[in-house]
Amino acid sequence: MDEKQKITVTIGGRKFTFHIQPDNEERVRAAVKKIEEKVSFYASKYATKDMQDILSIVLMEFVMQYISLEAKDDAKDLLAGIATLDKRLEEYINSGR
Repeated sequence: MDEKQKITVTIGGRKFTFHIQPDNEERVRAAVKKIEEKVSFYASKYATKDMQDILSIVLMEFVMQYISLEAKDDAKDLLAGIATLDKRLEEYINSGR
């Protein structure tokens, strides 16, 4: 069913309401918890109290992690392709052609 539920979360001191699939609630709350942990870390580390600055730093960290994960996935696909080509080449050589 496409029934969505409404949840309200707090990020950086502001409340946000999301309409989500019930099976996504745990992930959304885990994401909010992770964001809030990073906000607290950077708020204590830097002199700025501007929440927009802190959230920008948090966003930058998460996007950099995301890009790193994308690059790893791309490398996995490339390595899998090379392994397939290597196997085919080996089979061709061993077939005596």
